[in-house]
Formats: sequence, structure tokens, C-alpha cells
Amino acid sequence: MRFLILLIFFICYSESKRIIDQMYISFDRARYCVRRLNGTHEIGCQSGIGGNSGRMHMIDTNEEFNSYLSNSQFIDKFNSFIIVLNVNLFDSNHVDQLMTHLDKKLNGLLLYLKSNSSRPTDFSHDDQCPNHRQTYYLNQTQTINWNSKGTGLFFRSFPFPIMFIDEFDDYQRLIQFYRQFNNSQSTPACGLELKAFQNAAHSTRTCMRRNDITHSLIDLQEQYCDPIGGLNIYSKLSQSLISKPNQRPLRSVVLIVTSTDSFQMFLKTKGSTGGVQQPAIGLLTFLSLAHLIGQEQDKFRQQNKEIIFLTLDGDALDYSASYKFMFDMINKYFPSGNVNEQRILIEHIHSIIEFQSLTKTNQLYLHSQPSQLINQTFIDLVNRYNPMIRSISSDTPLLPASSQIFLRQTSSASFPVYVLTSTDDKQIANRYYHSMFDDSTSVGIDLEKLEYNSTTEFSQWIKNVVEPFAQTLFETFTGKRKSLSIKQEIINNLVYCILKNLNCPLIQNVTTTSVGRTFQSFDQTPMPFTVNTYPIGLTPTFPFVQYVLSYFLRDRSFDSKNFTESSCKELATNESLTSFSYVGGYLPSIDGQYPYSGYCIRSYVRSISSTSPAFKIQNYDLTDSTYPSWTESRWTTISLRLFVIPTRKHELLTFFTGLTLFLISFIVLFLLRYYTQISLFQPSSS
Repeated sequence: MRFLILLIFFICYSESKRIIDQMYISFDRARYCVRRLNGTHEIGCQSGIGGNSGRMHMIDTNEEFNSYLSNSQFIDKFNSFIIVLNVNLFDSNHVDQLMTHLDKKLNGLLLYLKSNSSRPTDFSHDDQCPNHRQTYYLNQTQTINWNSKGTGLFFRSFPFPIMFIDEFDDYQRLIQFYRQFNNSQSTPACGLELKAFQNAAHSTRTCMRRNDITHSLIDLQEQYCDPIGGLNIYSKLSQSLISKPNQRPLRSVVLIVTSTDSFQMFLKTKGSTGGVQQPAIGLLTFLSLAHLIGQEQDKFRQQNKEIIFLTLDGDALDYSASYKFMFDMINKYFPSGNVNEQRILIEHIHSIIEFQSLTKTNQLYLHSQPSQLINQTFIDLVNRYNPMIRSISSDTPLLPASSQIFLRQTSSASFPVYVLTSTDDKQIANRYYHSMFDDSTSVGIDLEKLEYNSTTEFSQWIKNVVEPFAQTLFETFTGKRKSLSIKQEIINNLVYCILKNLNCPLIQNVTTTSVGRTFQSFDQTPMPFTVNTYPIGLTPTFPFVQYVLSYFLRDRSFDSKNFTESSCKELATNESLTSFSYVGGYLPSIDGQYPYSGYCIRSYVRSISSTSPAFKIQNYDLTDSTYPSWTESRWTTISLRLFVIPTRKHELLTFFTGLTLFLISFIVLFLLRYYTQISLFQPSSS
């Protein structure tokens, strides 16, 4: 009897699972909007804990949009809608109209892209003046709309989920079912369920307080959100190290800066995150320049200047990383990791050079601030060696860049900043600024055809930018003229690794064998440019930048020494400021006269958390606007499912059929028990 009952249960459960599979069609590649919080409020999207569902209504054109809103009879007929909207219509105007006309009946939005050729002309949901909440120009009465096409939707809070389908076959499935079931009001209709429940709510202050609550029964802290930020990474020529008791000269440190983060309104578990024009091009230029500086290290180390390469992660949201970097410097935490290394303070900074918002254009611009400190000779050399670059007057407000915080924190009286960008004095050149459409297509790269050593117009453009700039730095700091050249192969490899496949030969050759294996899980995965949270987990961006940067700036004198792996490890025990590792060697950057099977490299690289000082200062009031306090909510299941909504007649028929079967079953069981005197829920005496 027990076996019979278990068998019946198993059959029923199996059948129910198959019925569920038939009821729902899942889309597992959709992009989704999540919730983020700062000290006072929340932004982003949220679904109910069980998801939001409603009648699907598809709108493809502006004419269909206006027709739908004017059909009040149709809208009044149903309780809830999931509006499926052409991505070209996703802007503040259309969203506001939907929220006004539908009110609480709007239960979610699903955006779709018909094909890659139909992508919007402009698509940016950042503010028109990015990062205007934390800027050098807080007291300025007039702001510049650097991103004039920006909708600001990213920074709004929506009481419903928003998702986005960008795969062509998913779009085909969606429209097929919609046409099949929505051809008349007398037939079943399509319904959608969007599930993206976010654990955090209200503000960072509320969320962090909830994080600190321990559940007494299980003695476990449940995390509802995480501070935004990853790692600030910095490296320099290992032969330029200064340690105690030597004194570092004032105004002797040149910081070369770029960022490694971006944001998009819609995330995706796997696939492109955008960020090619901002920040990938800046990072590619930055790493290529590091290689050129490394090539000429013998000349640079003879000068009284230290060149430090710095990447910032977290500046896309109110310059959190820059605030953290300046906080560390002001409080004598920079550089970190070794007590014997002399700290770098503000008075040691000579100048800051930043790569920001670069786009493949025929015209670049050099912004500089403040006017009383800038080196006009340096600017003239930049213009002389690269006619593509035009100088922007120092009287013009500085574009959104990390350098704004460097100036703000020092009252702009300590050092000059120079920003190389594609942004003129009025407008960011990137039409997809902070969006997933800022991908390889936007710079004319076909990823299907991109190979490890493919020479493209894009990689040639990078070479044409970085070589003259490196020559400018060389002449500025050495006083000598020299034509500097980087192998095209090196830039080609960097483009392939960052834009297409992080598990590339370059990273395998500049890391140890054990580290190289960790990149195998990111095979055919481009570098993710998105909002990171701390702790950083498995984000591959940081180890990639660390190992490539340290290798390009390595002590080149070690290339000629035939160290074994064991002897390389022994060197590490005798020196504390630098690191030693045994790698295969990246051949394009090694002189062919040293044909070793492996190389011992000596390098200097550091990293430190880039989360805002708001999370480092004890008892800091998170509602205080002195420092940004962004967090990202944790979430559980993200799902998008399509189902069929039956007609009213079908619902009534199903209800009464089910009720009838229930009554018949109840009567049959009652009669069986009455006449057999056997309880199905009690064990037999045998």
C-alpha cells in the first residue's frame, strides 16, 4: 500500500512538472534592471517576491503607442498589463505616458530589439550632466549637458520590473506567440511573468543597518546589499622605487589614470556589457602607453620623476573610486602594502594625465585645468606630435572625469590635470554613453571575424594615438627627442583579449600557470565593464589589468637572465617592495635574442579597495553627501516567462471541470473507505 501511494505521488508530480513546462515558455538570456541605493533613496527596478505578471501588449511604433493609449475601453477591460515595447521607444516621454495612463495596471516593461541593424540612433540612460551630484563645479549656476541625449532613466525608481530581449531568436519566439494568440479578443491571449525581486529597499543607510542584524536562531548575518566598488590598481617602473629613509622630491610623481568601470541599465548573466568606448578604449590606450614607457625605462629612470599608472573602479557612480584614492593619499595610506615604502602625498604630485571617454574619431581633445598651473610646453608638444589632438581652453569647464575629484579635493591649487578625450567643449561623442549598445559594433569591429592578431582600423587608430603621446611624454620628461614605436601585434592582442576573449594567449603568457588556469572559465568572454561590488568575487577585470600592467612595466634587465622557476622564487624572499613571478613570456615584447622557455619577471603592482570612504570611516552618516554611498541590492531568481491567458469561458469551464472531478474523487474515496474499512493513511497490521 505504501508503495502504491508513493507511486501515485511520483506520477502526479512528474505530470505536474511536464504541465508546468508546457504552460510557460522561458527566456533565459534576457537583460534585467536591478535596484541600487544611495544614502537617501533608491533607483532601479523591482518585482514582487513571486514576480509580476499581466496581459502582454506589444507596441512597435509611435503610431501604435498613441493608438493604445487612446483605447481606454481596452485598457479598462483588463486588470494588469506587461507592455512589450520597441527599444527605440524607451525614453522618458513614452515611459511617463505609460505610467500616467495605466497607473497601477502597468505591471512591467519588456523591451525588444528586432535586429542589430535596427538599434537606436542614440541610447543613453545616464543624466545629461553625468555625475553632477559630485562634481568640481558644485557652485556653478549653469551646467553643461555633456550627454544631451541622456534620459536619466537609470537614476529613477520604478515600482515594476523592466527587462530587455536583444537576441534575435528570442524576439522571433515572442512575436510568434503574440501573433498566434492576440489576433482577436475572443481567443486566448499572451501573458508575461517578469521576476526580479530585489532584497534591498529604501536607502543604503537602511540596507547596511539590516546587513548588521544577526538572526539569533541561526547566528547568521543575511546580506541585503553590497557597497559599490572594486579595486584601484597602480603600478610603476620597478627601478624607480624610493624607500625610507630616502626622501621623495616634491612635485615628482606623474599619475597616468584611466577607469575600468561603466554602467548599463540592463545587466546580463553572460555576454557583452557594453563599455567599449567608455572605458575600454581608454584602457587600451593606457595599457599600450604602459608598454611604450616600459620599453624606454632606462631613459625614464634617469629622471627625477616617477610615472605611476593607476586604474580606478567605481567612478561611473559619483566618482567613488577617486574619492577613495584621494582619501588614501590624504591619510597616508598610499601606496599600500609595505611600511618601508615612503608614502606619496598631495605635495608629491607633479601632474595627472587621464584617458577618458575616448571614441574612434578623427578629432581628439586635450582638456587642462587649472590655467595657472598647466604646462603650455607639454600642450604644445601634444599638438605638434599629433595633429589629431586639439587643445580646449582651460577656461572651459572640465568634462565629467575623475580629474574633477582630484581638483576638488585639493582646491585645484596643487597640480595640473590633463584629460585626453573625444569630448569637445560641449558634447560627449559617444551616442551610447553608459549603455549596452556601446559595444564593438559601435566602433566598427565585427567580433565574428576578429582574431587574436587581427589588424583592424580600430587597432591602427589606437597605435596612431598612443605613439605620438608617448613621444610627447618622453621629450617632456627626458628633454630628448626620439621616435617611439609599439608593435602593431601588441595592440592587436590587447584588442582581442579585452573585446572578445579574456582567456587569450597574452594573459596566459604573462601569468603563472596556476593563475592562467583561472581565466579558462572566461573563454570567449569579453572584459566586463559594469558596476562592481565589494567583495569583488570572480570579476576577471582586476587580475587581467594587474598582470598585464605589471608585465609591461617589469624590470627589463631580468629578460636577459636565464633564471629557473626555483631561483625566481628565491629572489622574492630577499625583496619586499617588488614581486617576482615565473611566466612563459609574451614574445612580442621580448627581444628575440633571449630564447628562453620561461622568464622571471620583477615588477611592482598594488591594489586596494575602491569603495567609497563612506564605508571606511567609522560611524559615518550615510545620509551625508560628503562622500558617495552607493550600494547594489542582492537578488535571487531572475526569470522571464511567457504563458497563455485563457478566455473567460475557458476559465469557467476549467474551474467547474476541476470542481466536478474533485467532488467525484471525494465521493469515490469516501465510499471505498466506508465499504472496505481501510484507511489509506494508516499502516496495515501486516
